Amino acid sequence: MKKIIMSISIILMIGCTCFLSGCIQEGTVGTGTLRLLITDKPADLDIVYARVNISMIEIHKADSNNDNEDDTNEENFTANANGEYKADIGENITFLGSASGGDEPYTWSWDFGDGNTSNQQNATHNYSTEGIYNVILTVTDNLGAIALDKTIAKIGQEENESDAGWQIIVNKSQIFDLIQLQNVSQLLGEKTNLTAGKYTQIRLTITSAIIGLNISGNTTEYTLDIPSEKIKLINSFWINENETTVLTLDFDIYKSIHKAGNKYIMKPTIKVIEG
Repeated sequence: MKKIIMSISIILMIGCTCFLSGCIQEGTVGTGTLRLLITDKPADLDIVYARVNISMIEIHKADSNNDNEDDTNEENFTANANGEYKADIGENITFLGSASGGDEPYTWSWDFGDGNTSNQQNATHNYSTEGIYNVILTVTDNLGAIALDKTIAKIGQEENESDAGWQIIVNKSQIFDLIQLQNVSQLLGEKTNLTAGKYTQIRLTITSAIIGLNISGNTTEYTLDIPSEKIKLINSFWINENETTVLTLDFDIYKSIHKAGNKYIMKPTIKVIEG
């Protein structure tokens, strides 16, 4: 199997020599412009088309008290529970685990928050009672190192998420065929007057996705189930006054698609690359 990589370049147009270094002077109130581009690297996977509907992109500004914290080292051993998850009472949820760094192979352990557990990387579970459950994924690498990630499962109800600290960069529905974006870039959006400072997260809203697979010479289309429309990318970056900041979001479509029975599920695997 081969893979498709989609790169979304986030370009912040400002103009100083400090790059993602946190070199903002205390009291700085400068602003900058954020320009978003979308592209796709050449693909080898036999996909006729892969259309993803991205309807919103947001970034989260760090609390001013935490602006001087060091950025997370992407080379560390990390686990990802790929949540949050939503379902009705009794409805099966496919919990999708992933990890990076460390020494493979990994050992997986899920705690679903209701007394049930699983040792599968991609585990299926349902809840018998309405509520919000704390879900913990524990990944152990081949050398015994341990990485944890936490998420929640909302069963039979909605929880109002705070929008404090979030700034909308793109707020319109756009459909991108990743196959057509190979070796080209396309403007995704632009945002001016962003407050200079440290930002800690990027949040994408992916409302739908379909793929067409070439199977024995025939194109078969699949609508992908998306357990959660909002995808959070935890990655610190700086917006400095008078500087251009570039972030590239590498979207691995092959690792993002999981088969569950007779359907396909999409849990986006996206790596944030600075520079």
